[in-house]
Amino acid sequence: MSPSRSRVSPRIRRILRRLANGGATVLFGLYGLAARLHAAIRPWRGAQEPIHRILVIRLDLMGDVVFSIPALEALARTFPQARVDVLVLPYTAPLLRTVPAVGKVHELDVNAYRRWRGWPSVSALLASIGKLRSERYDLAVGLSGRMGGVFAVLCGARWRLGYGPETYSGCYQLGVDDCRYRRPVHEVDYCLDLLGVLGIDSGQPVQTASDASSALPAGAARPSLPREGWPPLAVDLEPSSPYVVLVPGASNGRAKRWPTLSWGGLGDRLSRELGLRIVLCGGQDEGPLGREIARAMREPVQDLIGWTSVPKLAGVLLHASLVVAGDTGPLHLAAALGTPVVGIFGPTDPVNTGPLGEYTAALRLGLPCSPCYDLRSPAECKLPDKSVICMVQLPVNRVFDAARDLLTRTSSEAPVPSSTP
Repeated sequence: MSPSRSRVSPRIRRILRRLANGGATVLFGLYGLAARLHAAIRPWRGAQEPIHRILVIRLDLMGDVVFSIPALEALARTFPQARVDVLVLPYTAPLLRTVPAVGKVHELDVNAYRRWRGWPSVSALLASIGKLRSERYDLAVGLSGRMGGVFAVLCGARWRLGYGPETYSGCYQLGVDDCRYRRPVHEVDYCLDLLGVLGIDSGQPVQTASDASSALPAGAARPSLPREGWPPLAVDLEPSSPYVVLVPGASNGRAKRWPTLSWGGLGDRLSRELGLRIVLCGGQDEGPLGREIARAMREPVQDLIGWTSVPKLAGVLLHASLVVAGDTGPLHLAAALGTPVVGIFGPTDPVNTGPLGEYTAALRLGLPCSPCYDLRSPAECKLPDKSVICMVQLPVNRVFDAARDLLTRTSSEAPVPSSTP
């Protein structure tokens, strides 16, 4: 690429992006005026409204999809005559195909169209929209920010529900004036609270773990996935041979990652002192991270980073004695499968995205500068020196002690050996 082209192209891309965003704002705004006029003439009638097909739009990461499961189940209970379908990213689709409350699972990689090289295949996008419109949805529920509102309109649903400030004005007739991180509630509650517009009682708010196992109140919603139907375990992994899964990566910001040497030190202690096999899991682009941790460890480690699909990952997490991870999808997937988990938090807040389950722990230092994450950008350190002290200064001893305590609580056959001095 020539120097002149490299200087011009980014500027042109920014201009085109602003024009596209401005055009979408105008178009959806005009569409919204017509929708509000329709709603004024024929308002929502609550339980009397004939709802037979519902589409829930969750074009987010794995953890967000897991957190939406209680809302999907609440919709299915409230509208037993209706089919509750979902629109998700292709890699998360296998998870929701295991949820009994879910009917059809539509897949769409919207991230491909956020890059210019994805637009030559726009015909596939138009075909997906046409397929959604052919379902003739009565109600669309947007749970994924801007794209939730956009596809609530594009699917042609008669009624559209979502948090208005998260998308273009006019996308929702049943819009709620709220936005994530505006109030300290868990993502599960945030999804359920939206359904209150439909007369669905969200019940008691969930409680997340804080340096201890979480005790959910009676009736509190918790994401749950079936423990059957997942692929066989990886070679050399057997439930009779206890192992712990470490997930060192994070797909939405480097500041969510605990240091490599800390992961290595934790793995060595779990192996040496508790007799557990160490298994690393993560995404396909995190291979170098796994190799760094393996080199930092003195004890043997089985590196499955990049090897597993999401269903195979679920099988590995399901049979683990424990999962230790940052605030990332596999942490919440493991908790939904009922596996004990320890979550390491820094820029994100466990009040919003902490692991939910009977045996979960969320660890954080609680520094004045954290949590600092919001939806406007990936989780990156906002300090001038980018030191990520909220993660760097979290000691291995504290994570090891939380892991040992959870293992002790979940062990029904023999106590876990105590830590050596």
